[in-house]
Amino acid sequence: MSIIRPAKATSEPIWPSAGEVARLAVVLLVAVLLQTAVAPHLRLLGAFPDFALIAVVCVALLKGSETGAVFGFLTGIFTAIALMEPFGLSAFVFVLIGYFAGRYAETADLPAGFAPLLTVFVATLVANVLFAMAQFLLAREVPLGFFLGRVLFPSLIFNTLLAAPVYLLVRMWLRGAGDLRAAART
Repeated sequence: MSIIRPAKATSEPIWPSAGEVARLAVVLLVAVLLQTAVAPHLRLLGAFPDFALIAVVCVALLKGSETGAVFGFLTGIFTAIALMEPFGLSAFVFVLIGYFAGRYAETADLPAGFAPLLTVFVATLVANVLFAMAQFLLAREVPLGFFLGRVLFPSLIFNTLLAAPVYLLVRMWLRGAGDLRAAART
């Protein structure tokens, strides 16, 4: 005799399966390789693309806040190790970006074409401001005009231009594992 228990009223996070984790690991590896090997050779108006940030946003939009935060942490750690930077700051910033981009995907009514562009734009703005604040707190002051004209605005343009193709590639790669919007519709 089996006892049928009612479903819990609280919604527990749905963690990725082993196949999804493998697909996410490939996205992580490709993002770190692009960030360390390709990004230093691409330049637009003095700014370099941030493939790691764009990948964190794409995964968070497709998989939700918990997976986005974990993916952001791992991306921040591995990117910082590969670039020989202090890894606590980038991991912290990417966790925040991954979590809030995932929350946006879970709670907002996403317009199909503009969600990745808007989210990458806002994530780039937030990440650059957080990195600049950390530099200020470490007494490494950068002139405001230089920060705005040579770092922030070109980064916003470059990352936003790269958001759509990177999002489409990540979505196609993770499609086999399912995505958040497809699960919500069923």
